[in-house]
Order: sequence, then structure tokens, then C-alpha cells
Amino acid sequence: MGALGKIYNATSIVTMNSNGKINGITVAWITRVSIKPPMIAISIGKERYSHKLLEETDKFGICILSKEQMEIARYFGSRSGEKYNKFENVNYELTENGIPKIKNIVAFFECKIVNKADAGDHTIYIGKVEKEELLKTEIPLLYGEHKLI
Repeated sequence: MGALGKIYNATSIVTMNSNGKINGITVAWITRVSIKPPMIAISIGKERYSHKLLEETDKFGICILSKEQMEIARYFGSRSGEKYNKFENVNYELTENGIPKIKNIVAFFECKIVNKADAGDHTIYIGKVEKEELLKTEIPLLYGEHKLI
């Protein structure tokens, strides 16, 4: 596993809407990068369908999952939205900007892409937080050592 596995992060579903096609992907590689203005960076694999959709839009959502949402994390991380409608059996709503927001999450951020950087087999998208909601005060679902905790 190595030392990189010791970096623990909140588990989230990054959501997007590209020309009416909604999708989401499980992401643990997420971090705050600025306080003023508030900005968050996400890292998405270049071979992922979500990467293609992010290249076609300028907004994304971040749904920070609760510990009870482990199955949702597994589901969104194991299927391609190119072949499956991942939201078909998931309780969600669309924001005013059409970004999917999963219900019963710990927190939600809606971001505008302001920059991106090449990072090997991933692209890092930097999003300026346009809307944030703290929905629960509990510790979120975590990911570390290659497992959900």
C-alpha cells in the first residue's frame, strides 16, 4: 500500500451536468486550496467519463457523504455514467444551475471551474465555491488505506 495510503480524505460524489447529461463519480482526492475566495480542488482520472463531462461544462457539485452512504460511494465508483444512469435509484435534486445534489449528505458545495492543471493521469480542477451547505455535523465517510471507513 505504501505511505500514500495513509492520507485519509472525506469521501464525496462529484456531480456535473453537461448539456442535460447528469453524472457523478466517487472522489476522495479533494482538498481546500483557498479561503478567500473559497476554492476546492478535485482530481479526476483522464480516462473517466466524468472527466469528459467536466471538460464540457464550467460547474460541478461536491456531495460529502455520510457514513451511512457507503453503498452510494461504491455504486458511483464502480459504474460508468456513459453506460448507466447512476441517479436512477438515488434520492437527489437539481440545484438552480442543474447540478445534482444527493439527499442526506453531510455537506454540499457548488463550484465554478476557474482553473485546471495537468497531473499525470489525472486533471486537477479548481472550483470557486459559489454555494455551500452544511447539512449534518457528523464526521463524514472517509477513505484511506484503499478502503471506505
